[in-house]
Order: sequence, then C-alpha cells, then structure tokens
Amino acid sequence: MGERLLLTPGSHGEVAELTGAHTKAGQIRNLLQNGIRHSINAAGWPVVPVSAVDGTPAAQDPKAWTPRVLSKAS
Repeated sequence: MGERLLLTPGSHGEVAELTGAHTKAGQIRNLLQNGIRHSINAAGWPVVPVSAVDGTPAAQDPKAWTPRVLSKAS
C-alpha cells in the first residue's frame, strides 16, 4: 500500500508543477485543456490520479459490490 495514488494538490504541489499554474482556476483550466483526468477536492483544488499522467491503467475494482439480498440464490 506504499504506492501513491494522487499527485499533491495545492499552489505548490505536484499539480502546480504539472500545469505551471498556481491558482485553482488556472490548474483546472490547464487540466481541462489538456484532457487530464482529475476531480476537485473539498477545498476546491484539482486532484489528479497518478495513473492519469504516468501511463499506467487506472486501478479497477476486481469485484463490484452487490447487496447480499440480491446475491442470494432463490
């Protein structure tokens, strides 16, 4: 579990280094223009998964959750 999943957000983080922008709006604009997958955290900063920039496929959930009621055989 020592593997990093997200780039460091913020005005001095890795997302700022990636985009060259030090404001929330500037980083988001740059990520959108370049088609880089991201989400916005509760503080309003863009958060970029490492897999969006290093070429590795995004981690997939091996088994999707199913409610026990639906998984019981009749």
